[in-house]
Amino acid sequence: MTTPLHRSLQAVSILLFSVVATQIIYFLLSEMGAEINRMIIWTVEAVAFLGISVFALVDRFAERRFSVALAAIAVGGMLNAIQVGMGLAMFPPLSEAGETMAPVFQSVLAGAFFLYFAGKFLFGAAAFQIGVHFVRDSGTIKVLGALTALTGLVAMGINLFAMAQGMPLVFPAGLSGTISTLLLAVVVAIVAKRGEGPSDPRSPRS
Repeated sequence: MTTPLHRSLQAVSILLFSVVATQIIYFLLSEMGAEINRMIIWTVEAVAFLGISVFALVDRFAERRFSVALAAIAVGGMLNAIQVGMGLAMFPPLSEAGETMAPVFQSVLAGAFFLYFAGKFLFGAAAFQIGVHFVRDSGTIKVLGALTALTGLVAMGINLFAMAQGMPLVFPAGLSGTISTLLLAVVVAIVAKRGEGPSDPRSPRS
């Protein structure tokens, strides 16, 4: 039986998939030199990140075994929502203000990307925790768990360095974080489908 917990986990998974999709679309359009409507893409991302935060918080207080991962997802969603908001509200006027405001724009840009890296770091941490849990399983799920834990760990490491080094690590940090987020969305969907919550008596305790 689908419970409110399982529905909120499904929502987290769907929204994680959506932000991965928007980031892939944004990257492909940039590489093709196509005109990008940042207002639409970033607004969609902002709403998705807010939804991720809210639904992960709902799960955080109900799903005890993955409470750390869900807390990381919730905080990561909040940080990403803030950095997207900075891009929407602050980038255009500062970038158009001329050379005199260039240092301010660079500072705001660096601050937004710090939050971007921190959000990727937290999504990686969530992927690592849930992935390690899945490693205890068998077959395909075990392999998926190991891969998710590994990509989560890599994303954590690269984005941790990016928080210290800044813009030079944007591409590897973004790529590792996006791959980790994709696998995180998959394992969260599996958790929701299995009905692994405290309200389900079939759920094993660990």
